[in-house]
Amino acid sequence: MWIAGSESLLSFPLVLFLHAVGMGLSAGAAYVVGMRLVGVGRPLPVSSLRVFFKIFWGGFFLNLVTGSILFAAHATSTGYVPMYYAKLTLIASGMVLSVPIRKFVDGQGSDGVIPGRVKGLAALSLIVWTAVITTGRLIAYVS
Repeated sequence: MWIAGSESLLSFPLVLFLHAVGMGLSAGAAYVVGMRLVGVGRPLPVSSLRVFFKIFWGGFFLNLVTGSILFAAHATSTGYVPMYYAKLTLIASGMVLSVPIRKFVDGQGSDGVIPGRVKGLAALSLIVWTAVITTGRLIAYVS
């Protein structure tokens, strides 16, 4: 009730702001890694991107907490919106895609030739995280 009904800037606006920060950290880190793997910024060694996975997970857990709070505040309306479930499915897909991408980045040969499969997974990851952000924004307009 505090999040949904309070006029305080420390309630819904703060949680929404922190959710946006988490989105920037998680999707932003995924974007940096994905863009490098598809060929942007070739002089930058892929192995130097390993730190971005810590940033990604920090943002992900911030979003997990704030997203749960936002959902709890509006569960009766958001819980029936198919777009919300599309977003959750896309997040799960992005997480699954991150496993082989991280395995490559953490591997011994990450600074060598990037295999076509890894480039494809990175391109798909870029699409998925764009769709996560898009569906998240659309929830406000379709609920």
